[in-house]
Amino acid sequence: MGRRRGGDKIHNKNKELKKKDFKRATNDKRTVPDIIIACEDSVSSPTYFRMIVDSLIEQKVITQDSFVIAPHKHSNPMGVLQDLKNYKKEGKVYKDFDHKWIVIDRDSPRVNGGGHNAEDFNNALKNAKSKKSNLNIEVAYANDSFELWYLLHFEYRSSAISRDEILTQVIKRLKEIDAYKFTKLTKDNIKQENYTKLIFETLKPLQSVAIRNAKKLLESYGNEHNPECDNPSTRVYLLVEVLNSLISQKS
Repeated sequence: MGRRRGGDKIHNKNKELKKKDFKRATNDKRTVPDIIIACEDSVSSPTYFRMIVDSLIEQKVITQDSFVIAPHKHSNPMGVLQDLKNYKKEGKVYKDFDHKWIVIDRDSPRVNGGGHNAEDFNNALKNAKSKKSNLNIEVAYANDSFELWYLLHFEYRSSAISRDEILTQVIKRLKEIDAYKFTKLTKDNIKQENYTKLIFETLKPLQSVAIRNAKKLLESYGNEHNPECDNPSTRVYLLVEVLNSLISQKS
C-alpha cells in the first residue's frame, strides 16, 4: 500500500508539473508576435529586415513562422499594399497578424524614366490607414528612397536630395569605412542581397544614430508634414524600432 501511495504522489506531482509547464508554454506561444511586411523591391529592403529578424530568431524572441514577407508582385506603392492584402497561406490572411507593414518609396518620377506619381503614393498612405475598411496597416516610407535610411546612419540630412545623390553618398561613406569590403560597390549592385547583408552588418553599430536622425528629421516638419512632398523624410526607423522592441517584450 505504501509503495502505491508513493507512486500516486509521484504521479500527481508529475501531473502538476505537466499542467504548469503546459500553461507556461501556451502563454509564451500566445505572446509571440506575428509580423507581415510587403516591400516595394524584391531584394534589398526584404533582405535588410530579414537580417534583423534572423537575429531575433537566434535569440528565440520570435519563431521562424512569426515573420512573413508577402510575395512580391508589384513595385508601385498601391501595388505593394495590394500584395499585403492578397496574402493568404494555410487559411491565414494579413488581418490575422499583430503587425502589418508596407515598405515603400516616394521615388519621384525621373527624366530618364522610373519613379511613381504622387497620386499612387498618396493613395497607398490613405488606404493603408482607411478607417472605413479598418485595415490598420503601418507604412514605412522613404522620401525619396529606402537608402536614405542608410545615409542617416552617417549624418543628419535635412536638405532635399535625389535618390541618385543618396546612393552616391552612401557608397562613398561605406567605402570610407571599409574600402576593401565595398571596393566593387556601385549604384548598379547596391541592392543585391550580398551587399545588403554587408551593409546591414556594417551599419548595425550605428543604428541608434540613424533612429535618432530619422526621428529628428520627421519632427522638423511639424504637424504640417506631407510625406509626398517632404524630401528627405522616412518612417523606416519605426519598423526597425518595432522589431527591436520585441526583445524587451520577450524579456
